[in-house]
Amino acid sequence: SNCFDKGPAVGITCRNNLTGEEFEVRSKAIIFAGGPFTDSLRKLEDPDCKNAVKGAAGTHVVLPGYYCADGIGLLDINTSDGRFLFFLPWQGSTLVGTTDRKEDAVSSPGPPEDEIQWILNEAEKYLSKDMKVRRADVLSAWQGYRPLASDPNAAPGAPVSRDHIISTNPDTGITFITGGKWTTYREMAEDVLNRVIKMKGLKAGPCVTDTMPLRGGVGYSRNIPVQLVQDFGVSEETAKHLARTYGVNAFEVCKLTKPSGKKWPRFGNVLIEGYPYLECEIEYCCKNEMVVTVKDMLTLRTRLAYLNSAAALEAAPKVADLMGKSLGWSKAETKRQLDEALAALTEFGGSVPKKVGSKLSAATLTDIRALFDQFDLDKNGFIDYQEMKTMAKELGSPFETEEEAQQTFKKMDVDNNGRVYEERFVQWWHETGPDDKLRKELGNKFKFSAEKLGTGSESRGVAFG
Repeated sequence: SNCFDKGPAVGITCRNNLTGEEFEVRSKAIIFAGGPFTDSLRKLEDPDCKNAVKGAAGTHVVLPGYYCADGIGLLDINTSDGRFLFFLPWQGSTLVGTTDRKEDAVSSPGPPEDEIQWILNEAEKYLSKDMKVRRADVLSAWQGYRPLASDPNAAPGAPVSRDHIISTNPDTGITFITGGKWTTYREMAEDVLNRVIKMKGLKAGPCVTDTMPLRGGVGYSRNIPVQLVQDFGVSEETAKHLARTYGVNAFEVCKLTKPSGKKWPRFGNVLIEGYPYLECEIEYCCKNEMVVTVKDMLTLRTRLAYLNSAAALEAAPKVADLMGKSLGWSKAETKRQLDEALAALTEFGGSVPKKVGSKLSAATLTDIRALFDQFDLDKNGFIDYQEMKTMAKELGSPFETEEEAQQTFKKMDVDNNGRVYEERFVQWWHETGPDDKLRKELGNKFKFSAEKLGTGSESRGVAFG
């Protein structure tokens, strides 16, 4: 909240969300820099202000690293519905995205299942036919919001901008900055501070943000990972991670490592197998980087939740215990922290679809192809009537009567030639709806539940070309 009723703003009232404590901070200048949430800040000073931000949500999916060669990315600027799609190697995995959904920003990272499915279905078009994209391959998925900026004083219908805008309320003197992107954050800081300094008549030297290194950057060299391996006996993968994350401070992290009990690596106990994060990083971050929540440690500090949501859930109890020891938490506080983290982590997408409110089929094209292959017993490229009956029985979904079997095959055999090719099988899966007995039972068998498949007209899914 603000510290004024009318006229220029002279400060803010802050709340410590960890303790509930509130206190005032007085200032000669106030800047709102709330990203996609900027307008909610502006409404504190003027409830009737025109919006300056239009939120654009984008879903990202993380797949195993083998889907994308290291150092090589792909960008398609014209997908089936005109959106961009990219494949990028990221932290040993493959990052695929993104969607573009216009809506007000929310804090939850939880992505819509429909958008995960769209990304997976679109991704299959760019891969070799012997590369199978399965829904179960999704390691993590999340949504983020881009603050598309629009000048509230511009003419109606003026286009939004991906560049940043700066504006000052003449009544309160509060300046806000919004728009831009992560890659321009230093330029944004310089622009808004220069403007406020000039407007308020403040004294300051030239901005130095463009030459100021990040923490751990002074003295950094590309050989630091080699030094870490040689001096501390950590693995090469962990050494690269530590150097990339902490810069020269990686040496301080490694001083906290404990013997692994292995011949190699000799030091450094990993937080969870398959990832380079060390247990001692928890202690270092608590003592040197002001981390105070398990949620923060598993999302923003290690990024484990963004890389593999299931791995983050598995590591959460250990992280809570290590943080509790470093920060002197009680058992009750450790449990509260863990519960808070688990609730946040379950919002991320993963290998199991969350189909509440979704309209697309839970099965990806690869899933349906795999099912078709099981029905095609003689591997001649199509399913005949006897194969359908045999496999329905083998998979635990036998037909009760011959008439029932004939009606089901007729739905598949739209060409009326006794042969159901893969394309027709896919078409049958998406168009028949979950009320069809065979499809429903197969969906349950392969964990595509009725909820995941939708109901009624919402179950028809998408057509694959």
